[in-house]
Amino acid sequence: MIVVENSLKDLFAQLPTINGFKPKFNWGSQDTLNLYLSQLKTTNKYPLIWLVETPENGNFATQAVEKSLKLIIAKQSVHVTNTNPIIWDTEFKDVLNPLLENVLKALDRSTITEIKDSKYKIQRISNYSEDNGKNAKTIDNWNVIVLEVDVYFKDNCLKLIKF
Repeated sequence: MIVVENSLKDLFAQLPTINGFKPKFNWGSQDTLNLYLSQLKTTNKYPLIWLVETPENGNFATQAVEKSLKLIIAKQSVHVTNTNPIIWDTEFKDVLNPLLENVLKALDRSTITEIKDSKYKIQRISNYSEDNGKNAKTIDNWNVIVLEVDVYFKDNCLKLIKF
């Protein structure tokens, strides 16, 4: 049985470091995200790839799972009082854009995933705070790239990806 979260955990474990930091991966609801952030006492919780929970569709005939992924690629903002040109020229250019490129390479080149129709959607947001309608917002101030992509997960052996 394919468990998407386990597949992504193994896949993203291969991601190279960005500016000396290894990207972290986790998933869950907004409450789970805030619990995760509050329990980490180190500053090494970023960059973070957070999988927002979404349904998935399985197929017995193809032994595959299709899932619409919503990944929030996040970095804690060090430019809370700056405007977008400064944030784009530093945090996006140095960390978030290269990490997005590696995430897409991982999803495209792995033996366990295939991007449906080779399409994806991204949105860059500075000073992001997720609101789930209950005012339970993200407790850290982030700059993020939200990646939405439909992915087929295959029951194959994960091989080394060249970045």
